[in-house]
Amino acid sequence: MKTIKILTLVLTIATGMILGVVPVQAKDLFYTTSPFFSVSGAELFAIEVNDSKITTRDIGPTKGGNCASLAMSPAGILYSMCGPLFGNQQLATINPKTGLATLFGVANGGVEESGVSLPLAVMAIAFGPDGILYAVGDCHPNANFECAPGDHQYNSLYTVNVKTGDFTRVGATGAPQFFMDLAFDRDGNLLGVTSTVNPSTTPAILYRIDAATGVATKIVNLVGSNSVMGLAFGRDGKLFATDFTQNPGLYQIDLDTGFERAIAALPFGFSSSLELANPDEDEDGN
Repeated sequence: MKTIKILTLVLTIATGMILGVVPVQAKDLFYTTSPFFSVSGAELFAIEVNDSKITTRDIGPTKGGNCASLAMSPAGILYSMCGPLFGNQQLATINPKTGLATLFGVANGGVEESGVSLPLAVMAIAFGPDGILYAVGDCHPNANFECAPGDHQYNSLYTVNVKTGDFTRVGATGAPQFFMDLAFDRDGNLLGVTSTVNPSTTPAILYRIDAATGVATKIVNLVGSNSVMGLAFGRDGKLFATDFTQNPGLYQIDLDTGFERAIAALPFGFSSSLELANPDEDEDGN
């Protein structure tokens, strides 16, 4: 028995030493919202990707209306544009522990065009590495979320004052469909995805947006779901996405081919945004 115990101890120690030199796969923690999950407004969910294991958690209702966008500031504060999508939206902070939204600042009812106030209808926001909050709005979409151009340069990139909620126009993207989400890559490039919400032959399209001018340059048509609404880079630089369907999925996007590789089915409907929650964690979760 003693011999067996000693051998077992030696094997345990040796195994621990071997495992100790194997790099730990860092996990990605994402936030997403489901606008129609609750009568209390959009619902905040967490999605944890730990190698091949993927888990989700219902955090709670925002109680702020249609909070269909998410952006994490460099200081670790979660922001959204809340309220009616085609009405007076306001900037908000989201409590990541409860999901509760706190709306503040000016109500952005829209832009004046030919004497008519048209809603900005912002769903796509992201913080740049410089700490500036960017948003795309002013698309004036039809029923299929195709933008309707007018005498104002439509579908524009804006910067947002995180103290007052004021929007400052940078320039028109030139993209013909509605921007659903934005994400910055490791090199500081701003990417955005457009898609339609009704059954459509128009694919979801990935763009690179010039943060200085607003001009969008097409990267690739996405192959798979045409209803992509969530876009976020993981900590290893891989691009993830979710879609706005009754049975949404979590995908990895190939930037070269546009292929959406399904990696998980999500247990809630209509994912409308995606944001990395732990960009600065080390491999031990600290």
